[in-house]
Amino acid sequence: MTPRQLKRLALREDVHAHIISDGCRDYVVEIIAENGAGLLRRRGQPLRFRSLSEAQGRLKKCRVSRAVLRHRVAHDEACTFPYEIARYDDLPLTMTG
Repeated sequence: MTPRQLKRLALREDVHAHIISDGCRDYVVEIIAENGAGLLRRRGQPLRFRSLSEAQGRLKKCRVSRAVLRHRVAHDEACTFPYEIARYDDLPLTMTG
């Protein structure tokens, strides 16, 4: 889904987003709508953002009302069993203002 398609979809139905951070890389956005989920894309490739505020700003422009930051916790930095699969922690974001 492109940002233009997202903006049109957000006018018709309730959509929300997961801004996904993989630790030391950039941010990608997963859009969740009534008919399914998918990454925000441009020219067929996932749209990547350099910062959380950049991703959040794009979602605000597209009129997305709810977003969650999904941050992957690296298991070598967390107090977990060394072979445990790294998990994501979800943090709700404010999309007003």
